[in-house]
Parts: sequence; structure tokens; C-alpha cells
Amino acid sequence: MFLKKLEIIGFKSFADRVVLNFEKGITAIVGPNGSGKSNISDAVRLVLGEQSIKSLRGNKLEDVIFVGTENRKPLSFAEVTLTLDNSDHMLPLDFTEVVITRKIFRSGESEFYINKTQCRLKDVFELFMDTGIGRDGYSIIGQGKIDEILLSRPEDRRQIFEEASGISKYKYKKEEAQKKLVVTNENINRINDILLELQNQLEPLHEQKIKAETFLKLQEEKKRIDITIYCHDIDELFKKLNNFKSDYTVIEKNVLKLKTEIESKKNTLNEAESELESFKEQLDRKKQDYYNSINEIETLNGKIELLNEKVKNSEENIDRLKKSLEDSKNKSSLTSKEIGVINDSIKEIESKKQYFESELSILISRYESIKEESSLKQMEVESAKEDVVDILNEIAENNNILSKTEIMKNNLSEKLNDLVKTQNNLLNDIELKNHEINEIQNNIESLNSELVIFNDDKNLTEEKLKSLEDNIKIQNGKYEKTLNEYNSAIAKLRLLRDMDKEYEGYNHSIKNLMKYIEKNESLRKNVLGVVGELIDVRSEYSLAIEIALGSAIQDVITETTESAKDLISVLKKNNFGRATFLPLDNITYKPFDKSFNNCDGVIGLASDIIDYDKKIEKAIKFILGRVIVTKDLDTAISLSRKFKNQFKLVTLKGEVINPGGSITGGSVLKSQNILKRKEDIKLEDIKCNKLAKELKELKKHKDTLTKEMEKTKEKLDNIINNINIKAGILNDLMKNKSSLEMEIEKLSTIIKQSELEEKQIRDIINSYDKEINKYKDNISQLNQKKACLDKLIRDYKDNKDSSADVLNKLEVEITNLKIELAKYEQKLMNDVSKLNEKELEYSNITGSIIEIEKSIDKYENLKIMYEKDINRTNEKSEILNERLKKINEEIHEIERKIETKLKNINIDKEILDKLENEYSKEIEKKRLKELNIQKLEMEIENIKNKLWEDYEMTFNNAKANLINENILTLRQQLSKINASIKELGIVNLNAIEEYKNLKERYDFLKMQYDDLVEAKNSLNSIIDDANKIIKAKFKDNFNLIEAQFKETFKKLFGGGRAELMLTNPDDLLNTGIEINVQPPGKKLQNISLLSGGEKALVAISLLFAMILIRPTPFCILDEIDAALDDANVDRFASYLKDLSRESQFIVVTHRKGTMSVADTLYGVTMQEKGVSKLLSLKLESA
Repeated sequence: MFLKKLEIIGFKSFADRVVLNFEKGITAIVGPNGSGKSNISDAVRLVLGEQSIKSLRGNKLEDVIFVGTENRKPLSFAEVTLTLDNSDHMLPLDFTEVVITRKIFRSGESEFYINKTQCRLKDVFELFMDTGIGRDGYSIIGQGKIDEILLSRPEDRRQIFEEASGISKYKYKKEEAQKKLVVTNENINRINDILLELQNQLEPLHEQKIKAETFLKLQEEKKRIDITIYCHDIDELFKKLNNFKSDYTVIEKNVLKLKTEIESKKNTLNEAESELESFKEQLDRKKQDYYNSINEIETLNGKIELLNEKVKNSEENIDRLKKSLEDSKNKSSLTSKEIGVINDSIKEIESKKQYFESELSILISRYESIKEESSLKQMEVESAKEDVVDILNEIAENNNILSKTEIMKNNLSEKLNDLVKTQNNLLNDIELKNHEINEIQNNIESLNSELVIFNDDKNLTEEKLKSLEDNIKIQNGKYEKTLNEYNSAIAKLRLLRDMDKEYEGYNHSIKNLMKYIEKNESLRKNVLGVVGELIDVRSEYSLAIEIALGSAIQDVITETTESAKDLISVLKKNNFGRATFLPLDNITYKPFDKSFNNCDGVIGLASDIIDYDKKIEKAIKFILGRVIVTKDLDTAISLSRKFKNQFKLVTLKGEVINPGGSITGGSVLKSQNILKRKEDIKLEDIKCNKLAKELKELKKHKDTLTKEMEKTKEKLDNIINNINIKAGILNDLMKNKSSLEMEIEKLSTIIKQSELEEKQIRDIINSYDKEINKYKDNISQLNQKKACLDKLIRDYKDNKDSSADVLNKLEVEITNLKIELAKYEQKLMNDVSKLNEKELEYSNITGSIIEIEKSIDKYENLKIMYEKDINRTNEKSEILNERLKKINEEIHEIERKIETKLKNINIDKEILDKLENEYSKEIEKKRLKELNIQKLEMEIENIKNKLWEDYEMTFNNAKANLINENILTLRQQLSKINASIKELGIVNLNAIEEYKNLKERYDFLKMQYDDLVEAKNSLNSIIDDANKIIKAKFKDNFNLIEAQFKETFKKLFGGGRAELMLTNPDDLLNTGIEINVQPPGKKLQNISLLSGGEKALVAISLLFAMILIRPTPFCILDEIDAALDDANVDRFASYLKDLSRESQFIVVTHRKGTMSVADTLYGVTMQEKGVSKLLSLKLESA
């Protein structure tokens, strides 16, 4: 196998496509420094999978893509293709030619291809494993690799020996196996933990499974007995029901008879009451007439008093107005006198005003005359002023020129100073830039240290992020579990509410009726509801109350008897069945003596220990108002005896002592759940709220973890960003350092130019000094002429001041006169204003006098009118008093008739009360019979419902499955079965299925566990085998390389001695390698003490020894001969020529001795700045 061709596009300085064709033998690549010849060896490193950008002499991946020049744009990607001849099939591919391509993009992405098929970096790495080619091989050797071989630690030096020993493949397989082993161990531990947990779950679940199977067997036996007992109870109840119905018919006839007698008596009583009402109405009308007459008399008396008061008010108003009239006349006289005084004052002010106006006119004429004389004298000096202006202009012109010249001189002086300062500054800048270069170098070293710290921080943050992600998974599991519980609770709550809404547990007649009522607005407004849904009972009392209510739990409470009648019609019409109604306007209850409350063990009246709306109190008292609830049966028996078996008593466990002393008790199979369901709804609602809060807390905790994870991600992004920023800053610092060095060179050139400019400026400043003296003389002569003209102007100003004084005095006198004149004008305005006000006031007073006189006439007329009304009202009052006496006599006659009628009515009422009492007793008997009938029907219906609810069987179907045994024996058996079920406690019926599923999962995981243990043993075996091969091959090849190194060293050094030593021969897997050499004429010493050329030659000797022991298909040597002297270069070139018979060499060099042995030469130049070009030459043809 050998290297056939290398194609480069856009890599570093190779902007255009470049193709290098290689033959067997030696190919030399030459060119001046900076031309890009080493970029060829970097391109080969790149395509072979080099990941260290530092090894490619860059800071980041995009640095190796062509960055552009002044004339060329940067490229977006770089591509390198390597073509290998694989005729000997050294590479494990069925191709005689293998093409490896790598593409890199500015985004940082990288693509690999083998024979134009995209692949992974790992595939390229595995392809060249143990061939000596690759990123870790010894087929590409540069000066950096020489230093790495010689100066690295013995342990680090081992890597190149491993590649030369051909153990990289085994080491790679071992590392892969070790990675898999770590994962396998983790999986074993994880599955083992799960298996232990499943084992812990299986044992109790197995017990639960057995318990569930036992429970199902007992339930089946219980079902057969239950059905037989239910059918027996129904038959017994039907017998009782027929007896009650016979008694009911007799009572109903008595009720009808009494009802007829009562209605007859009521009619008689109604007629008497009607007559009584008629008398009462007559009495009321007469009394009303009596009271109306009294009111009229009182009204007339009030009117007389009011009219007398009005007469008195009119007299008072007349007196008040007469007094006001006299005051107004006095005020009118006084105002008239004041108007005369103001008119005299106005005349006097007008006279003085005319005097001041005349004086002001004389002064203004005199002022204008003096001002005109002053203006003529001023014109005489204007000519002199113009001359002065001309002189000043000439002086200003000369001053301007002088100033400009001085400014130019000063500017040049400043420029000269600036130039000197600039020179000093430039020297300082050079010193500062040198200092800055040193600082940049320090910063570069500091940034490298920071990048190490950031990378450590990055690793820690990634670990924290993984931990947070695991926690979030755990929290999600908890959240899902709680959410499932919440959804189950919500579903159960909805089911309970739906059952409540659908009247589950009530018999069919009530269900159908209540649904019918809900759809009918007219019926619904007078129906309050069923007893069971209108009361609230605490859980500890629910059994006692449900037993106490019995069938009454399904009684319907209505507002009125009419509503109850309407509902009975609905039941009949729709064939819904029967129901009991409690109309609030018809039912009554007798208050109960609560002396029993003080007895021990008594809870209280059933109606007192439940909650209900006050509106239905009559109904609740009617049903439960005479039922006592006790803690236990003993208390109930004791209390029943004490009160001679008069009341119904119920215990908390459901035992009942009926009036008369009969006791009902035993096990309660299953209640209708009507009351318990309401409690269940409350409890389930509380549970839902609790789970909702838990969900909220779990979500909050999950959100907190998520936020922390986001912060950690953000921190990681910041760290990565900081690493990129620091790397960018490092690159910028390197560029800045180079830029500063160039700037120092530029500054030195600027200083030389500045010194030449300084000499020119000094010559110009001398010429400006001569010009300045000339203009100063001109300005002196012009100043003398100006002084003469200034004297003439000053004399004029002195005379002008006396004229100005006279004018000023006249202006003061004129101003004073104007002020006096203004004062009198103001006084005149004020007096005119006062005159207008007084005239208006006089006019108002005159009008007021007229109005007062009219008001006096008005009140005198009103007084006469009120006196006439008083006389008429007194006459009406006397007539009404006569009528009042007559009405009083009629009232006494009617009251006597009413008294007689009332006596007759009371006698009839007593007779009616007796009849009604008898009727009530019969009605009560009838009601009790009805209740008993309904109770029996309800009990029958309830047992049928229970039969259906418990076992989904009708009564007729159930008769076919009866057990032919004594009912008492069956009840005893049922008690034993219930006791057995109770002993079982809480039964998990899902345990059977859960155990089956869990067992299947356990068996599956156990099988996985066994497979992983087997895989672990297999991986350990692979690692052990790899270690054995690595040790054997490393030892054998190390001995061969050492022997060959000794020979190669002697040939290249012309004598001397060299040896390779293992630092730890007992640990062949990790031992380091020391190199000791003794050049000719020197002592045996470590390579770190050799000169640069000697070190390079030692490394070359070791490299050649490895190639001789394990030849590589090709070898690229990048300026490894740079440190050799000419004699050593010749020896190196000669040995290289001998080796080229077995291997292909590509040598990057600028040494003539090396070039001389090359078969082909490639020259790399930069004809265009920043772009490398390639020239080829076959030396045989040359």
C-alpha cells in the first residue's frame, strides 16, 4: 500500500484546488518560509482525523479554512482528499484504491467519507489502526512530534511504541470492552435493585392474592344465603301488608262519616259568622262616620286658628312696612344732598386741569428750540469722526496683518513644540508598546490557565446538569402517580354526584317522580325535595338516622297539601307507583319532653342531631321528633322501660326499640347509602382538594428543579461561551502582539521624518520675525494722526454737555406737569364715578318707596278676607257637632246585636271541636296504617332493590335459586361468613392480577440479569485476553525496536551507544520508556542533556528503527532535518534513501542534502499574497 494522491481545496493558504500525485520513493516539498509547504502535512493530518486544532497550528476549526486576502473572499469550507493504493489489501476493504475525504465548515461541523460514502471519525480511526498511519501513528513526524518523543514523560512516550508494536487494535478493543463493562455493571446493579424491590413486593402480594381468592369464595357462598333470606323476608312482609290493608278500609269509612258531619256543622257556623261579619261591617262604617265627623270638626277648628294667625301676621307686616317706608324717605333726602356736593367738586377739578394744560404747552415749545441748536453743532464734528474712522481702519488692517503673521509664527512655534513632543511621545510609545507586548505575553499565559479552570468548571456543571435531569425524572414520576390518584378521586366524586342526582338508592316511584318534577316548572316551585337529600348527618350518626328514618327517608316534602295532591295524580297518571308526601301546611307534631337528655348514654332526639333548613322543621320533627338516639342497646332498653315503652329508640349500631317494647337488631348487610353517600361526597371532595394541593406543590417543586436545570444549562452555555470568548481573546492577543511589533517599526520611520520637518520650520519662523517689525512701525505713525482728531472731538463733547443739562431740566419740568395733570384727571374720573353711584342709589330708593306702599295695601286687603273666612268656618263646625250625637246612638244598637250573635257561634264551635278531635284521631289511625303499609311496601321494595343492587337478580328469578334449609340456620351461617370476611380485613381484589403481572416482570428481569452477568463474564474474558496479547506483542516488539535502535543510532551518529529502558518491567501494560544515549566521544547520558541537533538525530534514529521493524505504507517528515548540520543531513539523507526501497517518504524540507536524494520535487510559492501555488518537478526527467 502507498499514498497515490492528495487533493486540497480551501485548506489554509490553498485557496484553489491543488493536486499532489505521489510515486514510490522520496517526494520532497520545498519552498521559502511562510509559503505554506507545512500546510500539506497538516492537510494529511486533517484527513486522517486529527481533532487537536493546536496540532494543526490553529486556535479553532474555522482557522484552517481559507480566510481570504485583499483580492479574494474567504471560503465557507475546506476539503482534503487522500487516495491510497490498496492492491495488497493492507486495509480491510475490498477495494484496490481507497479514497478518504474530510470536509470542514465554518459552523464547526465536520464530515468524513470513505470512497465517497459518508462515515464516522471512528470508522477512519479503526481503518488505519495498527498500520502506523493515523492521528496517533508515526507516519507523520514534524518538529513538534520530535519534541514529543524526546521530552515527554516516559509513560507518555509509550503511545508511539504501542503503535509500532501493532497493539493499538487490541488496546482499542480492550478500552471498548471496559466501557461496555462499566455500562453492564451499572445495568446489573440497576436490575438487581429492581429485583430486590420486586421480591419485597411479591411476598406480601402473594398473601394478598390468597386472601382475595378466599374472599371471592366466601362472597359466592354469602350470595346464595343472602338471596334465600331476602326472598323469605319479602314473603313475610307481604303477609303483614295484606292484614294492614284490611284494617285501613274500616278506618277509611269512619273518616268519611265524620267528615260529612263536620262539613255540615261548618256550613251552619259559616252562615252565623257571615251575619256576624255583616254586623261588624255596619259597626265599622258607623264608627268610620263618627271618626270622620270628629276629624272634620278638628280640621275646621285648625282652619280657624290658622286664619286668626294669618290676620295677626298681616297686621304685623303692615306695621313693619310702614316703618320701612319712613326709613326709605329719610335715606332718599340724604342721597340727594350728597349728589349736590359731588357736582361742586367736579367743577373745581376741571378748572385746575385747564391751568396745568396751558403751562405744559409753553415748556414743550422751549424744549424743541434748544434741541434744534444742539443738532447743528453736532454736524460740524461728523467730518472729524469720519477721518478718525479711516485712520482706525488703516491701524486695524496693519494690526490684522501683524496678528496673522504673529499667529503663523506662533502656530509654527507650537508645531515645532508639538513636533518635538511627538518625537518624545513616539519614543515613549515605542517603550509602552514594548511593555504592552510583555503584558500581552503575560495575558496569553494567564488566559491559557483560565481556559484550564473553565474546562474543569464545565465538567462539574455537566455532572450537576445530569443530576438535576435525574431528579426531574423522579419528580415527574411522583407527579404522574399523584395525578392518577387525583383523576381517580375526581371520577369517583363525579360518580357519587351523578348517583345523587339520579336518586340512586331510592325506589323507582321516587326516582321517576323527582325526574318528572325537575322537568315541570309548575310542580317544582312547591316541592322542597326528598327527606334523604334535604338533611345533613355526621358520619357517626348516619347508620342510626337511616334506620330511624326507614322508608321515610324517601318521603317527599311539599309546601302545600294541594301540591301533594297534584303529585299523587302524577304518580297515578304515569303509573310510577306510590309515595308518601309531607305537606308543610297540613302536618303537625307534638313537642317532646326532653327530660331524657340528662340520662347517661343518650345522644339526643334524632331531629336535633342532624342539620336541615329551618323551613322544613315541621316535616323533620314529624318524622324524627319523637325518636331518641342512644349510644348502645343497654341504654336504649333502660330508657324504654323508664318511659313505659312509649317511644321509638335507635342505637348508633342500628338496633331499634319500637313503641310497645319490640326490639329489632342484628348485622346490617348493606344500607341504601343515601345518607352515607352525602358524607362520601364531602370526604371525596376534601380528598380531591388535598390531592390538588399536592399536585400544585409537586408541580412547584418540579418547576423549581426545571428552573435550576435551565439556570445550570445557562451556566454551562455561559462557561462554553466564556471558553470560546477566552479562546477568541487569546487569538486577538496573538494578533495584537504581532500588530504592535509592526507599529513599533512604523513609529521609528515616523521619528526620522519628523526630525527633517523640524529644521524646515525653524527657517520659516526667522522670516516671520522681520515682517512683524515692519508692521509695528506703520501702526505707530497712524496713532499720532488719530490723537489730533481726538482732541477736536473732545472739545465738542464738553460744550455739548451744557446744552444737554438745560434740555434735561426742561424734560424734568415737563414730566412733573404731566404727573400733576394726570392726578387731576384721575380725581375727575373718581368723582364722576361716585356721582353715577349716588344717582343710581337715589333711583333705587325711590322705587323701593313705591313697592312698600303697594305691599301695605295688599296686606290690608288680605286681613279683611281672612276675617270673613273665620265667620263661615264657625257655622260649619256647629252643624257637624249635631250629626256626631246621632251617629253615637246608632253604634250602641249594632254592638248589642253582635254580642247576641257571638254567644250562638261559640256554642256551635264547641260542638265542631269535638267532631274534629274524633276526626283527627281517625285520620291519625289512617295515617299510621298508611305509614305501616308504605313502610312494608318500602321494605319489600328495598329488599328487592338490595337483591338487584347486590346480585342483579329480580325477586322472581331469585326464587329459582333458594336453599332448602331452615331460615334461622341460614342466618347463623351468614353471620359466620360475614365474620370470616371481616377477619380478612381490607381485601385487594386486584392482587390476583397484580401478582401475576409482577411475577411475570420479575421472571423477565431475572432472565435479563442472568444475561448481563454472562455478558460481564464474557467482557472480562475479552479484557484478560487483550491484556495477554498486549503484554506479549509489546515485549517482543520493544526488544526488536531496541536492538534496531542501537544499530540505527550507530549508523547515523557514526558510532556511540544507545539503549531503551522500561521504567516498570513488571507492569508491561502501563510501563514508561526511558531513552539513554552515548554519542561518540561522550558519556552515557539522558537525552535532555543533548544539543538540539543531537536530539533531532536521536529521534530520527528511533523513528527509522520503528519503520525498519514495522514499516508504514508511507511516512511524512516535516522539517525534522532543520536542526541537523550538513554532515548529519547527508547521513540522514543517505539512510532515508535506503529506507525508501521499503516505504514511501514525503519530506517537507529546505536542506539541499535532503533534496538531493528526492525522486520528485514539489515547490510551494506565494506568487499572490496569502495564496499558495504548487510547482512539480521529476528529478529523473530534469
